[in-house]
Amino acid sequence: MSNQPVYWKMRNGKSISIDDMDLNHLRNTLKMIVNNSNKHKVKVIIKKQEFKLNGDIANDFNETHLSDEDDDRFDEFYDNASYSLNFP
Repeated sequence: MSNQPVYWKMRNGKSISIDDMDLNHLRNTLKMIVNNSNKHKVKVIIKKQEFKLNGDIANDFNETHLSDEDDDRFDEFYDNASYSLNFP
């Protein structure tokens, strides 16, 4: 690690060198970082679940496109079908 001092900005707006923090202050800072990190992860997961189609073409495609369930049914049909070609 570098020897440059690293500063932490406290709630009251003052900056303090991490080297000058007492053990309890360091613990509380670490807890705050972990808690904020967990809150951020939850927000990202929720945002990824939201989905909105924009425009008529996108909505029409979504309504007419086969679902995964339909795809599975077609796979079963093709797997069980026997093909015979009859040429005159």
